[in-house]
Amino acid sequence: MESPTCLVKPNAPEAKKRFGQHFLRDTGVLDRIVRWIGPGPKDLFLEIGAGDGALSRLLAERAGRLWAVELDRDCIPLLSTALAPYEGAAVIEADILRLDFGLLPAPEPGWRLRVAGNLPYNIATAAIGRLLYSSLEPADMSFMVQLEVAQRIAAPPGTRQYGYLSVRCQYRAEVRMGFRVSPACFVPRPGVASAMIALAPRPGRRDPAWEAHFDLLCKGAFAHRRKTLGNSLALHPELGKIAPDLLRAADIDGGRRAEALGVDEYVRLASVFHDHFAP
Repeated sequence: MESPTCLVKPNAPEAKKRFGQHFLRDTGVLDRIVRWIGPGPKDLFLEIGAGDGALSRLLAERAGRLWAVELDRDCIPLLSTALAPYEGAAVIEADILRLDFGLLPAPEPGWRLRVAGNLPYNIATAAIGRLLYSSLEPADMSFMVQLEVAQRIAAPPGTRQYGYLSVRCQYRAEVRMGFRVSPACFVPRPGVASAMIALAPRPGRRDPAWEAHFDLLCKGAFAHRRKTLGNSLALHPELGKIAPDLLRAADIDGGRRAEALGVDEYVRLASVFHDHFAP
């Protein structure tokens, strides 16, 4: 029987289902997360889903600065108390899916912006997608998510887990799968295992129009997983009429399935569409 070392806080807020909250209470796992992330004195952390500060405090001890983002007002007093001893820490009461990143001050020269957090289950993929495709330029992002979500993000082509989320994340970032965490380490206990996942965004300027076409094609390709790529794209309202010519121009066999294509092939497909077929 699993018996994690739990940190039971007096007056700890009750987890709210609508926020997808599962508070990590295993102090050994919290320490392992911080070691895995490796915060340093010149790191500025944006922490997502800070809760009542269990991970926040450990990050604030080691990092130069910390912005702890939390939406649940019942958590804010405990989070503020946990971070009060740390001059470089600040609490931001906000929804990460709506937070205006342009209002955050840029890191000082020589500092690294990094992102971390125990993401609420119900917004994990949306939050990762928004951060990856935002104006922020973090050195890396390290998250606790459901094991299934982590496996989908890191999945290689040809596997059952490989899909739209895999391609979208791996196009934008180098992905590193971390360690698994038992449901017994959380309060309340979730019905699934969790895992750490790290994403290091790839540098370079982005073309919003090209990326919109990339997204359109990836969604169309995986819209009908049991069909071939050619048939799936043929069913798409915007791509259907040009699908055969597009695949031929990109030198991609439409008889393959979407999960067989690597990220580089989706990039090529999007580039051909953008340069020769887009309206």
